[in-house]
Amino acid sequence: MAGRAGSLKQTMDSPAKPSKTTSAAPAAPSVSREERLTAWLTANARFVAIGAAAVVLVVLVTWFMAASGRRKANFARQALESAWGSADAGNIPQASAELQRVAATYRGTEAAVEATLSLNQTRLIAGQNQLAVDDLRRFLQDRPPARFVASGNMLLGAALENLGKSGEAAEAYMAASAAAEMSHTKAEALLAAGRTYRAAGQNDKAIHAYRTVVDQHKETAAFPIAEVRLGELVK
Repeated sequence: MAGRAGSLKQTMDSPAKPSKTTSAAPAAPSVSREERLTAWLTANARFVAIGAAAVVLVVLVTWFMAASGRRKANFARQALESAWGSADAGNIPQASAELQRVAATYRGTEAAVEATLSLNQTRLIAGQNQLAVDDLRRFLQDRPPARFVASGNMLLGAALENLGKSGEAAEAYMAASAAAEMSHTKAEALLAAGRTYRAAGQNDKAIHAYRTVVDQHKETAAFPIAEVRLGELVK
């Protein structure tokens, strides 16, 4: 008993050993998005500079090409108007030469397309129908902008009609009507198709062309003419 009490007393009198506590690691400082971006740019400065230079180069090339295209289109338009001026003055040979130059020099511009059509108009005036047919067929095969297809086919039809190729002319006029956007243009092309189908002895196709004008284009100047022609064929 005495030994147990002495042991207890010794335990109580002994100073308590402090317990070991684990100290927490200091929290990492927070890094903002801007700081991370700055660090990345610093680490990759060389690649960023190369990328920026490439972007600038693309922008410059795009701007140069656009500016060059605008200058080309402007020069083409001026040359085309000069050629039209020669035609208005009655100088058809000079106009033809200028139009040919515009079409060849400024290929790819809208003015060059218009020059090709105007050039073939002068050829029709000069009686160069086969030359016009050959050039207009190439023109249409090259798929010009849609708004010029009807005009190209109308000229082709006229050149073929002048050559006495009525059936082919009628097909060109029908193609012109199909491509035209305005009702009066469609009707005029159908009227021409009816005339040339009739000349080719294809009265059924002529009737169809005239009837289309009568049924679908009553508001046009072609309507009364188509009505008369249709009456002549359907009795």
